[in-house]
Amino acid sequence: MLMSDVQIQEALDNGGIGITPFDSKMLQPASYDLKVGKSAATTPKNGDPRIDLEKEGVLLIPPYALAVVLTYEELRLSTSFAGHFGLKSKLARRGLHVTVGIQVDPGFEGPLSVTMMNMTPSPVTLDYLDDFLTLELDKLSVPASRGYKGEYQGKRTFTGKELDAVLGFRGHALTDVVKGFDDMRDAVKVVAEMSGKLDTFMLQHRQEVQAMQEFNRGTLAEMKKLVEYIVGGRETTIVLRTLSREEARQEILALFRDAKEPLYYSDIAERLQMDLEQVLEITTELEREGLIGEKKYGSESNEGNSQ
Repeated sequence: MLMSDVQIQEALDNGGIGITPFDSKMLQPASYDLKVGKSAATTPKNGDPRIDLEKEGVLLIPPYALAVVLTYEELRLSTSFAGHFGLKSKLARRGLHVTVGIQVDPGFEGPLSVTMMNMTPSPVTLDYLDDFLTLELDKLSVPASRGYKGEYQGKRTFTGKELDAVLGFRGHALTDVVKGFDDMRDAVKVVAEMSGKLDTFMLQHRQEVQAMQEFNRGTLAEMKKLVEYIVGGRETTIVLRTLSREEARQEILALFRDAKEPLYYSDIAERLQMDLEQVLEITTELEREGLIGEKKYGSESNEGNSQ
C-alpha cells in the first residue's frame, strides 16, 4: 500500500524507515525527494569516468551518454517496507531516462545507485544536491521473510558493472551512431531528390519524343499527299513548248480573256504547256502593265485575271 506523508513520517519516527540525512522539505504528500550525491560517473574525457560532485559542483551528461549517480541520502528499510523510485518530471522532460530497475527491496541499506541515459543531442546538467529522484514507499501487509542481501547492499562506491556500462560508451559513442543515421538520412534525401529530378527529366524526354513522332508522322503524311498529287495528277507526260517571249505574252493574254474561272500559275503552265517559271515572270509583268488583273466572272469586263 502506497504510504502518505503522514505514514512516512510515522515510519521514520518509529524506526521502520531511515533516511539520512532527513530534510522535511523533501517530504511530499505521498513520496520523498532524493538529492544528487557527491559520487557520479559518466563518459570519461581523460580515462577516469568518476566525478566528485562535491568538488566539481555540476555533472554534465554528454548527448546520448550514460551516467551513474549515488543519492546524497542513505536509506534503511526494514522487512516491512519496500520502495520504488523514478526521475522527477523536470528531468524527464529534459530527456533523461532511468535505465535500471527502480525497486528498493525490503531490508535495503545504503545510498541508491541510479543509472541514467541522456536521450537528447544536447548535454544535460545536474547540480550537486539538486533533487532528482522521487521515492515512493509501500508498507507490506506481511513483513518479508528476509531482507535484501545483493551486491548493492551498503555500497557507497560504484560497482565494476556500473562503471563498465559508462566506459562502454568510449570510442564510437551513441552520439556517433546517431550522427551516422543523420548522415544516412541526408544521403537518402539527396538520392530521393535526384530520383524526382530524373523522373521529371524522363517525363519531359518522353513528351519531346512523342511530339517529334507526331511531327514526323504529320510531315510524312504531307509528303505522301504531295507525291500523290504530283504523280497521281499527271497521268501523261507534258512536253513543254518553245515559245518566244512575245508569243508567250499573247497566249497568256488570250487565255485570261477567255477564262470563265480563276486561273493559277500551274493551270496556265499546264494548259499552254509552258515552263512554270516563264509563266510566273510574264504574268507578273502583265499585272504591272495593267493588262491582266482581278475579274468578276460573269460580267462583261475585258480585263484579265491573275492568280
